[in-house]
Amino acid sequence: MKSAACRERQLVYRRMGVMLVFIMLASVLLGPGSTARAAGKTITSMEYFSSADGPVISKSGVGKASFGFVMPKFNGGSASWSEVSGDLGVNVKVGSQWVDIDQAEGFTYNQNWGHWTDAGFHGYWFTLSTTTDVQLYSKANGIKLDYRLVFQNINETTITAMSPTQGPDIIASSTGGAGFTYPTFNNNPSVTYEAVAQDLKVYVKPVQSNTWIDIDNNAASGWIYDQNFGQFTEGGGGYWFNVTESIHVKLQSKTSAANIIYTITFNEPVRNSFVVTAYEGTTFTADESGSTGIPLPKIDGSAPIAKELQHFVYQININGQWVDLSNSGQSKFTYSGNGYNPISDANQWGYWADHIYGLWFRPIQENMQIRIGYPLNGQPGGNVGSNYVNYTLIGNPDAPRPDGSDQEDISIGTPNNPAIEGMNLIWQDEFSGSALDTSKWNIETGYYLNDDPGTWGWGNAEMQHYTTSPQNIFVQDGKLNIRATHSNQSFPQDPNRFAKYASGKVNTKDKLSLKYGRVDFRAKLPTGDGVWPALWMLPQDSVYGTWAASGEIDVMEARGRLPGTTSGTIHFGGQWPANQYAGGEYHFPAGQTIANDYHVYSVVWEPDNIKWYVDGKFFYKVTNQQWSSAAAPNNPNAPFDEPFYLIMNLAIGGNFDGGRIPDASDIPATMQVDYVRVYKQQ
Repeated sequence: MKSAACRERQLVYRRMGVMLVFIMLASVLLGPGSTARAAGKTITSMEYFSSADGPVISKSGVGKASFGFVMPKFNGGSASWSEVSGDLGVNVKVGSQWVDIDQAEGFTYNQNWGHWTDAGFHGYWFTLSTTTDVQLYSKANGIKLDYRLVFQNINETTITAMSPTQGPDIIASSTGGAGFTYPTFNNNPSVTYEAVAQDLKVYVKPVQSNTWIDIDNNAASGWIYDQNFGQFTEGGGGYWFNVTESIHVKLQSKTSAANIIYTITFNEPVRNSFVVTAYEGTTFTADESGSTGIPLPKIDGSAPIAKELQHFVYQININGQWVDLSNSGQSKFTYSGNGYNPISDANQWGYWADHIYGLWFRPIQENMQIRIGYPLNGQPGGNVGSNYVNYTLIGNPDAPRPDGSDQEDISIGTPNNPAIEGMNLIWQDEFSGSALDTSKWNIETGYYLNDDPGTWGWGNAEMQHYTTSPQNIFVQDGKLNIRATHSNQSFPQDPNRFAKYASGKVNTKDKLSLKYGRVDFRAKLPTGDGVWPALWMLPQDSVYGTWAASGEIDVMEARGRLPGTTSGTIHFGGQWPANQYAGGEYHFPAGQTIANDYHVYSVVWEPDNIKWYVDGKFFYKVTNQQWSSAAAPNNPNAPFDEPFYLIMNLAIGGNFDGGRIPDASDIPATMQVDYVRVYKQQ
């Protein structure tokens, strides 16, 4: 349940190999000896992934430079990095001797070297100030592969003149992607970007605006490095942008009047009939990893743009019936907004963007039928009719699927007995009284975050305000009831805006917080369009910054219209809008739903991983390989290494399920909580 703006924004999956060095510095970092559920294979051979990935890689910089390469091909390409990572070591040459990098003076993991992962690829990165020899080796078989990382130091200078090497007029692709190589500095092609980087500023403004925006470390402007702008290294390097409108970009010297203004033009297509046709073919075959993808169809003959993605309808044929791909309980596919999750054994899908948009799927082990449609009136939710393109995905039965066998189920207590073998119960509320125990719980009220009119609906476009009314929060028959009712309430922040529902929200801030442990909620949840019950956690003190840099743990969230499914999620990364998330879904056995009975929703939180369960059955895990905090890039456990407090609430509407509005008959809706129990391992 996110606590600041739109949480279910679909993050576009980017395939931009030209940004390898910059991606590797921003991507999720893996622990020095970590494995991605290694299958225990040993290395019998290694060869360079490509000519750009060894044996010699040259970089230049002022005092230091960033190097990176894709992992080699293992065992002739038959083994993945995750399968052999337990057998893979790294040496560096010190004098004339090879030394394990973890023992070599001057090398600190996640500071000047480490792993990177992106778009299904893995590799190493290094920040070096001298030429260095690196060796990958098999611990079991002695197989070795050598790299020489050649560093050339550059003398720093200032900018006296700039002239474009591309542009200055540039046309963006349909995805908004555009870029240009660095200009010639000081009328001298030998003056590199690294030599003048400290003297260069980048400004952006829409073509209709008169105000230049400094986009350096200015996420509040909406310009976020490695999300909608960044740099690439190939061909001498340059800048790339993802735009949704035409913009000007200005490169400006800090010490002189020298500058260049580029114009990036985004041509928005004109639509008439909204008829979809295949972009290139309708049959796609999974590769050795089980990956494949579909370019999104053309609309009226041209590729779709970003704002049209939410209008598409994606369906999969299951036993002769077309099922929405997003309905994971039926489609058996999980949406992975941050790219493929290599430790989840689920079928996964998401968006990719190159010069066009598309969908990726992995692992595809059997043939399947997909269809993609578009509303005939061009409006989300409109009638699609027969306006579909049908696709066939050819599966690879030998494609690997991550091994989930190490993720066992857990024991749970009974309604009358919280005892669990091996666990100490450190806090509980069984709701056995006649009213909410305010020594344990706070009641939150309102409709705005920090009284900011722009954050109505808690920053998520939710439609409820929270109250202390016994109509919305009450204890009865040993259960806490959080009930959403019809309302029509306005607030001083914006008297013309009305919250159409009232509901309840309670938390344990300043009364209970925990760092690591296990939390069990036993609850029965309501159903209905736009009904959004949540059991979750936020940091007691946001030591790494505002949401989501300090993290969030969602123990359980449910969409009332999909009563057969719940989810567990973490939020992390940078401060909004530079936030990221990772999550998984649980699908109830046939005949069970969130509403048919009480179910126990559990999270087990350890220093380097978090696991989710329903009724003791494991369904999702994340590790510190997958999370990070922008405020602590060298701390692999941040932000989930600080105390968090508990929250329970029932929201209505909002972005979590696309702004759906309940039917009148769905309200009142009530979430009933039987108990909350917090444990620590003995």
